[in-house]
Amino acid sequence: MTDTTIPLIILALYIVFVVGVGIYARRQAASNSSRDYLTGSGDVGVWVNGFAIFAAFATGGTMLGNIGLSYVGGWGYITAYNAGVALGYVITTFFLAKTLRNMNVATVPEFIRKRFHGRTLNILVPIILMATLVAYVVAQMKVGGLLGEQLFGFPYEWSVIAIGLVYIFYTFYGGMRAVTLTDFVQGLLMISVVVICGGIAFGQHGGPANLYEMAVAIRPKWEGTEQFPLISYIGAFIIWATVNAVLPHTVMRIFAAKNERQGRASLAIGLGLYVLTAIATTIFVVAAVIIVQGEEQLASADSTFLVFLAEQTPSWVAGLAFAGIFAAVMSSVSAMLLALGGAFAYDLVAELRPGMNDRSKRRLTSISVLGFGILTLVLSLNPPELLTLLYTAAVGLLASGLFFPTLLGIWWKRMNSTGALAGLIVGAGSYLFLLWGTGMPSLSQVTVSLPLSLLACIVASLVTKPSTDAEMERITIAHEREYLIPGQDDLAETAERH
Repeated sequence: MTDTTIPLIILALYIVFVVGVGIYARRQAASNSSRDYLTGSGDVGVWVNGFAIFAAFATGGTMLGNIGLSYVGGWGYITAYNAGVALGYVITTFFLAKTLRNMNVATVPEFIRKRFHGRTLNILVPIILMATLVAYVVAQMKVGGLLGEQLFGFPYEWSVIAIGLVYIFYTFYGGMRAVTLTDFVQGLLMISVVVICGGIAFGQHGGPANLYEMAVAIRPKWEGTEQFPLISYIGAFIIWATVNAVLPHTVMRIFAAKNERQGRASLAIGLGLYVLTAIATTIFVVAAVIIVQGEEQLASADSTFLVFLAEQTPSWVAGLAFAGIFAAVMSSVSAMLLALGGAFAYDLVAELRPGMNDRSKRRLTSISVLGFGILTLVLSLNPPELLTLLYTAAVGLLASGLFFPTLLGIWWKRMNSTGALAGLIVGAGSYLFLLWGTGMPSLSQVTVSLPLSLLACIVASLVTKPSTDAEMERITIAHEREYLIPGQDDLAETAERH
């Protein structure tokens, strides 16, 4: 067998599997409602959901880009990034999960809509989400296309089309249940690769302590923090600590859980798996590459993991890892694609056409998933050169505009629609101005825009009328127990009788 035969076989088997899962999920759906399509009927088990949360966030770019950043810039920046991700999981677990789950909503914009009842706000939020997620999906698809080109010799365009058609099908056809089941398998595959690669790095270089010391001796600056200004490290930490709490393809997993306790447990599992992956890859795998390379620099930092696989692992491990990276791309973009469809059909159109029935909403949601899938596939065929900057800017924009309206909307009774709108506009607007109109260091803009958003939320809420008791009813109930939509109990009893 050639070096590419094993990964091709594993990848082909995975593609067959996810297509089958899409068909299975459609047939096993508890109902055909729009909410069940977006949440997987709200009955996903804790371990399946936990691995799915990890897989949705730990993308193909995570495996390649983060390792490359650690190799070229030292592990200080990527550690700040990963520490922010970890804190974001903690914030979501302890400050958002219970109330969001009990609100009985399906998406983050729906929470904003049910909490604040502001039309302008409810139109802007899904628009910002869609802009962010389109950049996110195109970035991941570019990773898949480049891997197909570099590893297997496939033309970039055909690699993108092949991956795109698969994830579009099972997301469009099976909804959140299909995405969750495929992400669960992907999570298992990624953790297996991480554990195996970490073990190989330890075994070849005398254990973790010796491995690290040898790498630092060869490249002392690798453990330093001189590569970027200090404010950039702080900005990276803040961006991911805040945006992780409002990223829809992560937060929507809370709504897929059987209850809020299992939603929290799933987030904790996802966090643990992510921390394990971050340590094993960005520190120990990179250290092994530094030792092998010595003073010689790699031509491309993004190839660091591929170099490790090619030079320090047997072919079956490399094959498993190659297929795992491709699967990571598909699993991540499918979750984002579902969030895109929900943001457009379930949130934006539902606000513009409040009388639309659930059957029409469900149909439009699946059509939107298909439409955004085709759009992102086309954009991925000729992605912009500065895609990384675009993606980073989009994530910072989302954190600056949405974090405090969401957090304060849950925990501060005085917070109202005007305050949320002011926080969104001031936070997002100041971020864009600082990003494009000043020479601030990379990622540092959020250190200014986020506090401005908080200030705008507080001041605007205090100088305007508070929310009425009727507007606060749903969030008040959600702090104690699940909010039951009128008629829900009757529907449940009818379903049990049949």
